[in-house]
Amino acid sequence: MKKQFISFVVAVASSYASMASAEHAEINESLDLHIPVIKFQNNYLWADLAFKSSADGIAFEVKEFAQIPPTDVPPQYFPLSKVTTEQGEPEIVDITANSARLTFVSGIPLACTVVYGKTMDLGSAATDPNMNGGAIIDHNPVLIGLEANTLYYYRVQGSDQQGNFYWSPLRTFNTSAAALSDPNLLSLNNGATVTAVSSNFGGAANDQTWGANSALDGSSGSAWSSSGDGDNAFLEVTLPQTEHIGVIEVWSRAMSNGTAIINSFTITIDNGEVLGPFTLPDTQQAHSFMIDRITTSVKLDVATSTGGNTGLVEFAAYAADEMMM
Repeated sequence: MKKQFISFVVAVASSYASMASAEHAEINESLDLHIPVIKFQNNYLWADLAFKSSADGIAFEVKEFAQIPPTDVPPQYFPLSKVTTEQGEPEIVDITANSARLTFVSGIPLACTVVYGKTMDLGSAATDPNMNGGAIIDHNPVLIGLEANTLYYYRVQGSDQQGNFYWSPLRTFNTSAAALSDPNLLSLNNGATVTAVSSNFGGAANDQTWGANSALDGSSGSAWSSSGDGDNAFLEVTLPQTEHIGVIEVWSRAMSNGTAIINSFTITIDNGEVLGPFTLPDTQQAHSFMIDRITTSVKLDVATSTGGNTGLVEFAAYAADEMMM
């Protein structure tokens, strides 16, 4: 009876996916088939089938099978579209020559990863630092280390709090061409330097992970984090020469628990004039503020925040003549 039962299950799994399903089947050179998981109603089984020639076509004969203990049943796999909201499928945005950001709002909390690479073998992975080891709904992992003007493959995948796994089909995007120059006056590449910082998380040096230089490196994949400075966090940058700054851009970091968010800030220039406070509407991107001042230094002071390890994903300034272009 067991053999008849499993034969029936395999037939149902092949013909009526709504009643039963089989996953991750493997077939060898002799056409023997191994099905590690067959779900039928509330039962899970595995089966080894031998290829059998038949005048009616391909057929298999059950060699061995057994029920899988509930503790050994692997997680269920679902298409990511099952948890996609009205805000749409995952999308690659903020594409530059060497980085890009994936944005996606899921209907349930997921521990989400985007795997990517120049071939379908992928090879790199990015997670949202705001997850902080947990599952979230608003996903914004940053893909870094990219090459200019290159086609990249990527897949979005994640698990929910019940251990179910969700995945998207393989998709592609192209990076932009390399920029001829960096217009950001506060860029490290243009000779700007950090001359004062309230603190760096973990006591890091400015050029280490979470150090102040991370706010000036042109990458949304890194960030400066203070060490619990909250409203007392500040960052001062000196330019290699006097510049007429038209606009500054500020991008606050955030933690998944709602801390570390800068709500408003002030800007102090080298003559002591204090500008602002300026209000940041969110932490999803850099926001622009006009200052129209001539100065050799720019200091950002946090005015109000949600406390904790406040800091910046990016801090930039652009010349007044750039505004006219």
